[in-house]
Amino acid sequence: MYSKQEQNLILYQKAKQKITIHLILYFAILCIYFFLMAYLFSNINFLKVDDPSFHSMLLKLTAGQLILYGITFVLLSLGNKWFRILYWIDLVITLLLIYFPIHLLLSNLKNILPFFILIACMLLKTVALSQIGGYLKNNRWCKIYYDHTIELDDEDDDWVEKQTKNVDYNKIKEKYAKEMEQDEQDDEDEYETEKAPMTLPQLSVRLGIIIYGELILFPILIQIFSNLFESMDMQKVFATKDIFVLCIFTAFIWTIPLFYMYYNHKYTKKIIACCMLGEIIRILVYLPTFMKYYNSHEYSIRVFVFFILIDFIRLLILFVFAIHVLKSEQEYAPSPRN
Repeated sequence: MYSKQEQNLILYQKAKQKITIHLILYFAILCIYFFLMAYLFSNINFLKVDDPSFHSMLLKLTAGQLILYGITFVLLSLGNKWFRILYWIDLVITLLLIYFPIHLLLSNLKNILPFFILIACMLLKTVALSQIGGYLKNNRWCKIYYDHTIELDDEDDDWVEKQTKNVDYNKIKEKYAKEMEQDEQDDEDEYETEKAPMTLPQLSVRLGIIIYGELILFPILIQIFSNLFESMDMQKVFATKDIFVLCIFTAFIWTIPLFYMYYNHKYTKKIIACCMLGEIIRILVYLPTFMKYYNSHEYSIRVFVFFILIDFIRLLILFVFAIHVLKSEQEYAPSPRN
């Protein structure tokens, strides 16, 4: 018979394994879905569309969604409950992507059947993905893994004992040796434990992921959805170069506080505040160039709206993280590491 703390650890480990397997399975099914879609619209006669823009759209939608859900599933496997919100954001984006085949259909009404089937498949996929969202929210194992709560029914009050019976606790304990050492020092038997705040070196890793992830992700997204940034004569693409330059600028200036954080320097927060100010100055410096594009009348309003939205999302992610660091209480090293 295991103690409550031991039972909690066993259940958490089992929940992690089950959810990880489910996430891998869901992503594999998603890959199979996109593979079948590519095969059907390339080889079935009545689904073929002799329009390069259709195949380009299909490729961009496939690549974009696989990247989107691949990243989300990896984050979900880490066990942070807030990543479930990210999944629902992805689901909304998936639903909004139906706009592209509808928009293309309006200029290609001769091939209404393939477009209709594509839109129907996208809707069915969205419904299926929403079921996964329900699983992440309501499933008992998901509540254990993400919310650290155990739900028991009156008719199933021995569920915990059934799940922990005949489990080799020593193997699990070896995997979580450090956690167990900390748990043994606590007298509390509660499942939820208060986590220690992250140190600046730990936060620096997250900052690095953010700034260099943005440097890779956002230019790729611009390329995938380049049709959103085309000029009215379809000869130019706005923001391809600009967003890359802006991401490089962001990566350059935010690398400075990254090292300050890694070395736990006492001036870290001041440097972060300066970087936030630098981003605001960057916006003001870029504004004349932006207005020059706008006044040229070569691009529709939609292009500028999407560009502002993308840059806003970039800065929002950075600023939310920066504000979190500024508000955190840290113990600084007396001098930088050698």
